[in-house]
Amino acid sequence: MNRQHPAPPTGGYRSLRRRDQKGAALVEFSLVVGLFVFVLYGLIAFGMILATKQRVTNAAAEGARAAVGQTTPAAAVSAATARVLAAGLPAGAYTQVYSTASCGSNMCITVTINYDLVGHPVIPPAPGLGLFTPGTLSSKAVVQYS
Repeated sequence: MNRQHPAPPTGGYRSLRRRDQKGAALVEFSLVVGLFVFVLYGLIAFGMILATKQRVTNAAAEGARAAVGQTTPAAAVSAATARVLAAGLPAGAYTQVYSTASCGSNMCITVTINYDLVGHPVIPPAPGLGLFTPGTLSSKAVVQYS
């Protein structure tokens, strides 16, 4: 019995080796693009969180500055509350605390704002990224108002 082996393709065995490598580029691309997208998402998420932290800090500072020139603690708290509400933070996403105390011979007001980042995220959460993001953002500003 005489067995004949099939003839190699016209390009020889080199073309077989080249053809076997064609899917490797697609696999490598899919691995790299997934990692790239995750890193890009992380950069955008941390940028948004940093911008929100800046907004919270500005709201606390503006609220404290609004109390300057007031003569009573109630007027100082009222002015600070109005300015914090006008700062543009999302309603229900933060808590605000106002405290007045004497500092030397004058009065001081402390405005504290706590933003709930877990309950009101600024960007949809990604799997695993929640390990690195804070749960709350807070800022405190103190001014002497009289």
